[in-house]
Amino acid sequence: MIDLPPGFTARPVTLETDVHALVELWSSVAIADYGVSDVDERLVRGAYTLPAFDPESDSCVVFDPEGRAAGVIDYYDGEEMHVAPYAFLRVRPDLAASGLTDALLRRADRLANERLHRAPAGARVAMVTDVPSVNAAVIAALQRSGWRRDRTDLTMEIDLVAASPIPEPAWPDGIAIRSADLERDARAIHRAEEDFFSDHYGFVPEPFAEWFHFRTEFRAAEPELWFLAMDREEIAGMALCSSTRPGEPDLGWVSTLGVGRPWRRRGLALAILRHAFRVLGDRGCRRVGLGVDAQSLTGATRLYERAGMRPVRTSYRYERLIRDGRDLRTVELTAG
Repeated sequence: MIDLPPGFTARPVTLETDVHALVELWSSVAIADYGVSDVDERLVRGAYTLPAFDPESDSCVVFDPEGRAAGVIDYYDGEEMHVAPYAFLRVRPDLAASGLTDALLRRADRLANERLHRAPAGARVAMVTDVPSVNAAVIAALQRSGWRRDRTDLTMEIDLVAASPIPEPAWPDGIAIRSADLERDARAIHRAEEDFFSDHYGFVPEPFAEWFHFRTEFRAAEPELWFLAMDREEIAGMALCSSTRPGEPDLGWVSTLGVGRPWRRRGLALAILRHAFRVLGDRGCRRVGLGVDAQSLTGATRLYERAGMRPVRTSYRYERLIRDGRDLRTVELTAG
């Protein structure tokens, strides 16, 4: 399967027997990078049960001679056009500078090349991954293996206590805010999110089943914190939030903030964000965070700064070109 140091073994993930070992592995990496783990069993189970993911063919976990999980590489190819598969890489910190990281990346390369036929003929295909800016060993392995840095992502936060009182939202005329009903609204939210983010760098369409699994299985869904800004029956904007994260129970999270093109430049995004801050603060959150592309085509970082948020972490998106061709992703803003 892959070249390994003496005594190491590799095989596909078997979720029921490996889940606790994977939680330990992922947590050790998160703690080494950031001093805190945001990993729990639900997150791991969600990752290995995505509709388009087959652990038997898409995963590889490595164990050291003592039977501890040493590293894992998972290949996710659930987006509709198969032009931006995602490689999820984790290597135990004490082994991060070893050849294990390089071996796992070679495994991902082989999978990406074997599955080129899934993408449209002539389309550019590039595998992507992300790595914290502080993880020098993995960054070095990516660069040795022919990956290049493509984007910089920021985690931004606001200290709700220091920022109190959060200003009242100023809603544009005709907009009403309400929480989501998962059964009634899920497909409309998915359609709206696909539309809102179609002008964000790297966008590729995602099937509803993949989106819904990610929204409801990785973390417990809290539809009462999915805020929909409605213009009559149409979703004009939204923030999909949660009230806690593993390891950081005082941190609320905004996983999606988006506004449709007809409603932009009217203050709606800022109003939704302030509404989310106030509700999450009432839930006991002392901080609220989100992730953003530092070079956002739509200037999202400026909005978050106006709302009082500041960068607290940096990560890099790397890509490995598998086949050059016509780029089917969004890479720039277009008229209209």
